[in-house]
This record gives sequence, C-alpha cells and structure tokens, in this order.
Amino acid sequence: MLSGLALLRDPLAALTQGHEQFGDVVCFYVGPIRFISVSDPAHAHHVLVRNHRNYIKSRNYQGLRLVLGNGLVTSEGEYWRRQRKLAQPAFHHRRLANLADTMATCVQEQLARWDERREPGVDIHDEMMQLTLRIVGRTLFGMDLGTNLGDLGPVVTTCLEKANDHAESLVRLPLWLPTPSNRRFGKAKRKLDAIVHEIIEQRRNGEPRDDVLGMLMAATDETGTERMDDQQLRDEVMTLFMAGHETIATSMSWLWMLLHQHPEVAARVRAEVEAVLGDRTPQLEDLPQLVYTGQVISEAMRLYPPAWIMERQALADDRLGSWRIPRGSIVAVSPWVLHRNPALWENPLRFDPDRFTPERSHDRPKHAYLPFGAGPRVCIGNHFALMESKIIVASLVRRYAIDIARPDAVQLSPRVTLRPAEGMPARLRRLGDPAHRAVAAR
Repeated sequence: MLSGLALLRDPLAALTQGHEQFGDVVCFYVGPIRFISVSDPAHAHHVLVRNHRNYIKSRNYQGLRLVLGNGLVTSEGEYWRRQRKLAQPAFHHRRLANLADTMATCVQEQLARWDERREPGVDIHDEMMQLTLRIVGRTLFGMDLGTNLGDLGPVVTTCLEKANDHAESLVRLPLWLPTPSNRRFGKAKRKLDAIVHEIIEQRRNGEPRDDVLGMLMAATDETGTERMDDQQLRDEVMTLFMAGHETIATSMSWLWMLLHQHPEVAARVRAEVEAVLGDRTPQLEDLPQLVYTGQVISEAMRLYPPAWIMERQALADDRLGSWRIPRGSIVAVSPWVLHRNPALWENPLRFDPDRFTPERSHDRPKHAYLPFGAGPRVCIGNHFALMESKIIVASLVRRYAIDIARPDAVQLSPRVTLRPAEGMPARLRRLGDPAHRAVAAR
C-alpha cells in the first residue's frame, strides 16, 4: 500500500515509480479510497472488456460531468448504451469521408495565416488548439467557432481546469459559493451552454446539414421514432466538442516536439508525404498510403497519450490475478504506464515509430497500447481523430519545420488531458528559407 499524497502531488511520477517498485498492480490510499493501478494488458482487458459491466466511471469523472453533462464520456448503464447506439452512425467510415475535405480546408487556412506572419515565434500548443477548434467547429457544427463566436480557447480552458480541480479535490466546495474559481467557471460554462443551445435551436428551424450535429439530430432509435432531445444533444455535442478540440490539439503538440527532437524522423515523414501527395492537398484516399506518418502519430500517442488515465470503480468484489478488488475500489488503467512498461516495449522511452510496423507489432499484447481506450467504451471518435491527425501532419510538415524553443523545459500537466503545463514556445520555419536550410544542415 502506498500513500495517496504522492499520487495527488505528481501522479505520473507516483504511478511510474510505484510500478517500477511493486510490479503490475499497485495500491494507493487516497483518504479512505483504495486506488489500484494496473500495468498488465490482461488486467486492462479484464476491467475494460471482459468484466466491464462490473466497473463504472470513477468519482473523478464528476468533474467532467460539470461541463459535459450526461454525455457519452460520463453517462452509464442503459442510458449510455442508448446514446451510443444513436451516435455511432455519425462516426461510420462513410460518414467521416465527407468531413476529410473540410479538415483539409481548415489546415490550408491555418497555413495561409502562418505564411502572412511577420514574427516566427508562436506557442505551438495554442496554434494547435486554434486549428482543432476551427476543425471541430466546421465538422461538428458547420461553422467557424473562432470567427463567429469569438475566442473560445480561454473559455474551454477555464471549464476543463474547473473539471479537473473538482475531480482532484478531497473536499469539494459547492458551486454556488461565490469563490473566484466558481465565478470564472460559471461565466465560462454559461457561454458554452448558450452557444450550443443557440446552434441547436437554429438548426431545428433550418435545413438539414451533413455534419456531425446534423447526423446526431437525425439519428433515431431502433423503432425509428425516438430522437435525442435538446438536452441530450447538448451533452453529446459538448462531449464531442471538448474531446475533438482538446485531445487532438494536445497530441499534435507533443508530436511536433518529438519531430523537432528527431529531425531524421521529420525528414522521413516529409519524404513520404511528398511522394504520396506531391503538391496536392491530402484527400481521404491518400491517407492509407501515409503509412510511416501513421506510425509517427501512433508513437507520439504512445509516449504522450492525451487520455493518460482511465479510472473505473468496482460495483462488486472482483479479482485481478491474485489480487482481490474490494467493492468500491477505483481501478486505474493508465496508458502512460502501459505505454512505457519495459516488459511490453523495447527501450520504452525511445521515440521509435518503426515499432508500429506489422513485423514488430504482431506479437504485442492487444491491450498494451490504449490511446483510445478499449471495449464497449472505446472512444467513438477514434477514426475521426486519426484521420484529422494525418491530414494536419501531412499538410503542415511539407511547408514548415516547427522548432521548439526549449523542449527540455516543457513540463507535463496531467489534468483532463496530458497537456504542456505552460504552452510550448516554438519558431515556424518556412521550408526553403535560408535559415531553415542552415538549421537542417546542422
């Protein structure tokens, strides 16, 4: 048994050190709560797949529920199953194909803005947040959130920070107390809610559209009669908006840092993209040919998984191998731990995209790699995220090198997602510029 104080202070270090010291199952006590972390793919399979009905989302998801309501990430039981069935068709491959051109257009607009910049210094994490906000706005709502609705970045950040603080607090103050944090959160949440409800109301009275919101609004249950009401739509749209905006931006930020640290990998990605695309904008049919680019994305999400931990609470007593799991215990499956387990990955701290070739992947345990979770609650937007990521990388890497100012100084912030703690200062270098050629020569 380990003290939960270390877990609260620095969860990544506590989990890593705990498993190095005690093996595949580590137990912490956070106050009266038994917190059990597992790093064995078989245990992850048991909790997330084989015996998933015995496990619900932990109490820490109550923080996300403040923002997301009763959406797919936070809902449980029959209600969750019904909502999942209603939402699933919107993420079918044929549906996503219609969104690829929209994503590519958004990236081209970002490139045009970069081309017009006079100052090369940027916060690349902020740039990726702006880009994914534009993409999720167009694909989800059919509109440009940044242009039409002002700067939503700080609003989203405020809501997510409050969700995380609420989740981590042992003593949770009621939201009606007029603390500065509660006031900031209340203002931000009201703005988000007003935006989503206004969009839903406009769409109810307008022409059907072939974006994700349109698909959700048209979805019916097996009887063909029951649809989502406005509150259900709000919760699902908010969930998809937050997930599609935050997680993809975060994973892209870490990817650019890794490519900066490994210029030989960046050169190989660039060569593949140029061979497949030439001067064309990436289209859906191009993406399967970007094999190495996909491996780089997978490896970046291995080292820096945006969803760095998944917590479940046991409804009844259970067993994980020789370990007894008492009812009420929280069992954590952490991709951060699994993805860096030396028993599963050779040289696990090394950035090596070739570890995702078929030859090196075929005998790896299935649940050693879980960037999108597993089982019935696997991320509904996983194909959306991978498609968007390939389009972003293939478009940006051909025109720009992104030099991270001080990668050694970038700190991890394991909150709702695994974000850079204080942004990621960088310089944009247009390919072909003399300054870039000098850097590349070094």
